[in-house]
Amino acid sequence: MERRTPEEALLPTLQLLSYAVIASIALFMSLKAGSLPASRWEPMSAGAFPRIIFLSIAVLCTIAFITELFKHGLPRTTWSTYLARTLRLKMVIANLALFIAYMATLPWLGFMTSTFLYLSTAQIMMAPKRLATLALALIVAAVFSAGPYYLFSEVFNIYLPRARW
Repeated sequence: MERRTPEEALLPTLQLLSYAVIASIALFMSLKAGSLPASRWEPMSAGAFPRIIFLSIAVLCTIAFITELFKHGLPRTTWSTYLARTLRLKMVIANLALFIAYMATLPWLGFMTSTFLYLSTAQIMMAPKRLATLALALIVAAVFSAGPYYLFSEVFNIYLPRARW
């Protein structure tokens, strides 16, 4: 039996967790894609292709999860190792939570407002805390929230979500 450090013992746990999370999100997205409106002129609805893709991702993640369990069994790790590793990933987890909040608020706040809030918060969270950096982060957030909105609406005639309030 090979000896592993606590760090190495944590990797299979994180791998199994990632398979479960990705499969769950793919199933959720498959359900959301099924609610897209159907067209009279297309044999398949607008959500048919996304549903196939998301269901395929969920099936592949489930197969990978089961394969890992049969290969290596249930992973064993300590809570202290888990917490230490998680604390090292706090910026990644915070940015993921911020992105999820951005996607959740996008339909209500609209593209420009939610993108500005997301970009400015993410940049301020990760950048050094100086006045010049703060000003640059706000300018970049303004340019990259208003710029694509006007590009898509004026050039391509594609309208991104507008605020409901």
